[in-house]
Amino acid sequence: MVVRPLDHTADVGFALEAESLEDLFQAALQGLLLAMFQSPPKGGSRHRRIALEAEDLETLLVRYLNELIYLVQTKGFVPGRARVRVEPKEGGYRLEAALLGEPFQEGFGFQGEVKSATFHGLQVAEEGGRWRARVILDV
Repeated sequence: MVVRPLDHTADVGFALEAESLEDLFQAALQGLLLAMFQSPPKGGSRHRRIALEAEDLETLLVRYLNELIYLVQTKGFVPGRARVRVEPKEGGYRLEAALLGEPFQEGFGFQGEVKSATFHGLQVAEEGGRWRARVILDV
């Protein structure tokens, strides 16, 4: 799994690469955490589950990241790791994730609020047997 920061004039972005679609969504969590924290947790003792649906993978990725942002900034839950399952369903995709995390702590080095994941420049594609994505966050 690879997460690379992207240069962007006003926002924060990252490029992702993974062997599977599930690993790509895990990499997206890591990219988000690196944008939000200096020392994010790597796992945790608290559990949360989320389930989301969308008509395409791009929308599913945005919804997933926005749900994670909500959990961090509104609920004070910082997910350090996720077990993600993405399945096709009639008319789109379904994501189920089991999150492991910790309560928000000063020691994580919060770097500032992220408003949302955006559709600007968003790409999710399988290329040469690997999954790739580009994500821009509105900060």
